[in-house]
Amino acid sequence: MAEAWTERGERSHRFMFHMIAWVAKRLGRGAARALLHLGVAYFMLAAPAARRASQDYLRRVLDRRPRWADTYRHIYTFATVFLDRMYMVGGAESPLSVTSHGVQSFRDCIDREQGALIMVSHLGSFEALRALSGRRDDLTVRILMNWATGAKMNAVLQKLDPSFADRVIDTSTSDFDRVLKVKAALDRGEMVGIMADRHHAGERTLDCDFLGGTAPFPLSPWLLAGMLGVPVFLAFGVYRGDRHYDLYCERFSPGLSWPRGERMTRAGTWAQAYADRLAEYARQAPYNWFNFYQFWHEPAADERRAGGSSE
Repeated sequence: MAEAWTERGERSHRFMFHMIAWVAKRLGRGAARALLHLGVAYFMLAAPAARRASQDYLRRVLDRRPRWADTYRHIYTFATVFLDRMYMVGGAESPLSVTSHGVQSFRDCIDREQGALIMVSHLGSFEALRALSGRRDDLTVRILMNWATGAKMNAVLQKLDPSFADRVIDTSTSDFDRVLKVKAALDRGEMVGIMADRHHAGERTLDCDFLGGTAPFPLSPWLLAGMLGVPVFLAFGVYRGDRHYDLYCERFSPGLSWPRGERMTRAGTWAQAYADRLAEYARQAPYNWFNFYQFWHEPAADERRAGGSSE
């Protein structure tokens, strides 16, 4: 049975985050990436539920039974992307390169000083959007984020960049307060990023077709988009290996609007359309999607045949 990601505690150690940050700053990215293998080995041994979730996902996206090396690569890619978030957030000269695709889709909104929503995900790094805001002084990107759920990681990022929290709209606040903050940002002509691939416990969802199974996707991003009527974009910051990222931007809608009585049906249509695009990018970069919990309602078919065993 699928679960909400907020039902899982943050499985990490503050000391490990700070140690990686120290090594990255003092010794460089290469030394920090070598250190990541210790964390990945621990994760492989001490987090069986997350390991099984990785294998379930990899079975679907690779269309074969994943090997141990596939799971290790998946988790190591996640660790690398986290490491690179430190460079993207830190503000210092970065060793990373980001190639942007479809950025012109933002141009009309920026030139008109019109705010927009950007549907982001846990595929790759949404922090790659900073490559856009770093090139234009008139572009501000804020991200809706549950600050408390990732408190340990956020504490490290806040230390690296004291203004980090200013670019976050905390989703742990009340719905009304959150909507007001989003609207205020949009009225200032800013871009607001929303995680559209995970739901909170108790949040309204739709069971969408995704990578050969059925999984709950949140409806709130689309209900909010319909309420505000601003343009909607998709963005995927895909890690390609070594030091390189590709940032893909798509204009998804010039502005959603629908009668009140149809809002749930219409929101569901957009949620499924988003799930389809997410699946396409996941197939292109299969080790880039980082949801290490039971996402689908049922495990992949070959795992059910094997009685739920894992490698």
